[in-house]
Amino acid sequence: MNRTALGLFFVTLLAAPARGQEDPFESRLYPVEFLTKTVPDWPGVHFGLETGPAGAGVEEPRLLPPEALVNLIRTNIAEDTWTHASARLGFSEGGLAVTNRASVHAKIEPYLAYLRSAFGKLITLDGAIVLADPAFLAKVRAASPADRPASLAPDQVKQILDAAREGRQAELVKSLRVSAHPGQRVHLQDAGRHSYLRDQDVHLSGTAAVLDPVVDSFATGAGFDIRAHLEPFGGAVTMEVRADACELEALESRKIRPGKEVIAPDGKTTSGLTGEAVIQLPRLARDALRTTLTVRSGETAVVGSVLRKGRVLVFLVTPAVLALDEKPAPEPVFEEQRVLRLYDVSPLTRPVRNFGAPPDPLDAPVARMTAGQLAEMVRTQVAPESWSNKRNTISAEGPRLLVVRQKIEVLRDIDRYLGSLLVSRAQTITTEAVLIGFRKGARAEWEKEIPALAAGGYFVEPEKYDRLFAEATKDRRVRIIEAAEITGFPLERVYAAAFREENFIAGFESKVGPAAAMVDPAVRTLHTGFVLDVLPRPVAGADRIEVDLRASRTTREIKEVETPSTGVGPVQIPNVEGPRWNGDVVCAKGRWTLVAIQTHGPADDAEDVALFLRARPNVLK
Repeated sequence: MNRTALGLFFVTLLAAPARGQEDPFESRLYPVEFLTKTVPDWPGVHFGLETGPAGAGVEEPRLLPPEALVNLIRTNIAEDTWTHASARLGFSEGGLAVTNRASVHAKIEPYLAYLRSAFGKLITLDGAIVLADPAFLAKVRAASPADRPASLAPDQVKQILDAAREGRQAELVKSLRVSAHPGQRVHLQDAGRHSYLRDQDVHLSGTAAVLDPVVDSFATGAGFDIRAHLEPFGGAVTMEVRADACELEALESRKIRPGKEVIAPDGKTTSGLTGEAVIQLPRLARDALRTTLTVRSGETAVVGSVLRKGRVLVFLVTPAVLALDEKPAPEPVFEEQRVLRLYDVSPLTRPVRNFGAPPDPLDAPVARMTAGQLAEMVRTQVAPESWSNKRNTISAEGPRLLVVRQKIEVLRDIDRYLGSLLVSRAQTITTEAVLIGFRKGARAEWEKEIPALAAGGYFVEPEKYDRLFAEATKDRRVRIIEAAEITGFPLERVYAAAFREENFIAGFESKVGPAAAMVDPAVRTLHTGFVLDVLPRPVAGADRIEVDLRASRTTREIKEVETPSTGVGPVQIPNVEGPRWNGDVVCAKGRWTLVAIQTHGPADDAEDVALFLRARPNVLK
């Protein structure tokens, strides 16, 4: 019987009972594909000019491993009956083939209904990208709880969206929704793809020299690429988020004359032009976030933000857990002395993905502990004397499940032990950076208000910073130059970036064959702009967070330099300049840290630029 037939029919095969037999053996085939099916990933497009790293890749995990389902039924339902010569239990092509007494089948049906309720859930993801005035957004977010700075209550979200509809204090860039199975990677994107002539490749054969146009493409638009995990505590959802907003600023066409030289047998060369070729050089404005965070179902998370044209571009995601059964089936009461239970421990074993900001992308998972290591911890911490009994077992089923067979009272202790470990992994950290410029004479005035601006300063009290920020939003003697925010896990490298991405002609490489020569243009990609790249580390026993900071604000100037080969075309030489801040920064509870201050510009137009940083924990209660 094929998979389609199993999905359409519920097949029951009744063995002929003996006369007077009240509990006959029956053979039934239970369709359980809803539990054991694979769930494919649907990653989104990569925005920008360069091909992104492989990332998490495309996975097709099962909701529940078939072997685990078979063991659950064999252990928890009439365990002693499965040794009977007529009893059978096996899995094949999405179906569970069972031969046992009618009374056992009566218990299997409600158990499968319970598992369907437990595993048959979806996660809806609502994403919104909003441009908001800094002062307005700061006022709305001031109402967030101090221990949940990256979360917004429904009334706060309504204020922001209402303002976006009015179009004065905010503007809605994009709003999208999608649903996903737990653990599945999906995308919420509105993207357009543009084809262009990226390069001209040179091919030489004998005296022939041919230019081969290289057509490439890039995507612009906005949206989210999210892998959402349903956590086994408090309806929490962990999201691995890749968010982008990308616009095409320009697509410049460049004509080149690559030239051609024919090499005669006597070594003499004759030169000639092969005509013109075209290369297109796109320039994009791109805003990007890469991070992982945990929030409650129904809670709106401020994933991160950057500054765009004087307004804050903020990325919001609201996950919600959707139970497909209107009336979830209750968990059966098992009569066995020992019960087999599956524990989802993926919050403890799931690798944390480190993200590196362009131009040095890093998308590598960093392992935590294995399920096997966690099983050994449970064995030594919970009822250690009981595991010498061979009927009590604990083992890892893949990277995310613990399979435990124990007495009910021991399982309760395991629930409590794993629960305390799981919740401890749900904390995230919000890191904010604001670059404020002090025009001529303004810094001296603000030193009276904020002593940290003077020599030796470091920590800034929040109320004093708030007054400075409010004044900077008016763009008078002080101004906000850049701002960014990102929320992620401790010990995870995450980033928020607002940058320009563009191609340029870096040079011409000589291609020489046995009888011909030609020049080949070399096209490279340049990134400039503001990048906040952080790895936060809580300091044990102190209300402080240490941040491994890699931030920069760069601008570029491209010079055109003619090449020695007359008529080929100019080489573009970029000069990139701007401050970079690398090192460990200590952030104290409730205060801002003045990371650095430096002066830019000539004497009359000099501006003191100060970088402020704040890191705050988000506690999932």
